[in-house]
Amino acid sequence: MKRLLHVIADYKPMSQEFGEILQRLWTQNWDLDLAIVPTSVPPMDTVGTGFIVYQLAVGHNPPGTVVYANTAPRKERKSPMEDNAGEKLTYARLENDVELVVVNSGLSLSLVKDHIVELRAVEVSHRGSQFRSRDFFPPVVADILHGRHAERLRDAIDPATIPKMASSVVMWTDGFGNIKTSVRRSRSTWEEGRKVHVAINDKRATALVTGGVFAVDEGEMAWAVGSSGFDDPFMEILLRGGSAADLFDHPHAGMKIEISS
Repeated sequence: MKRLLHVIADYKPMSQEFGEILQRLWTQNWDLDLAIVPTSVPPMDTVGTGFIVYQLAVGHNPPGTVVYANTAPRKERKSPMEDNAGEKLTYARLENDVELVVVNSGLSLSLVKDHIVELRAVEVSHRGSQFRSRDFFPPVVADILHGRHAERLRDAIDPATIPKMASSVVMWTDGFGNIKTSVRRSRSTWEEGRKVHVAINDKRATALVTGGVFAVDEGEMAWAVGSSGFDDPFMEILLRGGSAADLFDHPHAGMKIEISS
């Protein structure tokens, strides 16, 4: 059977780190008809990781899809982390049968928590290497891809323990400078055609509420129904012909958004 493996990590695209991880994954799954798709997220950004995990795992995937995500800021405690220990690896199966191998850090699983039908601890070392995503975790991914679940999975974890994404924050900035927010269309109470004030990162701008990202004049800001989020899309902030991220001084993921009349 063909398999699709999404690899999400907080390394630069085409970097040495990504190269070594992909090399290890290829060598341990050489016998499979496997397509690997790497996606980079900003360093230590579990908000962005949670957004990308959701978009790639809940979206339209072929049978046999696995998502492997590693963003491990090692912030479980502020005291020294002995022997490079970090957040632990978990296994999840979603209602669409997509399987996840994800470091359970911060908000990495926050948007898929309501789609999880099975969540378990994984038997693997979580200490002993600065580069666990290369040294320890690829064999787990290989076991999942080969269907050797029983060899790795341990105690069940309650999905309710996964923290929720905040209701009105920046989640992602795309390559066009559009800011994707955690506000769902169903929760945006502003009617289309009116102007609202948007405040992020101590910057303010006026935006037109629209049902689509291009339903504004060139040079105008929009508070618009975006392209992410499936049946209940996330709202986006965009500047047509420019960059909303530039205007708001490149707000980082997790930064609060305020919308007012």
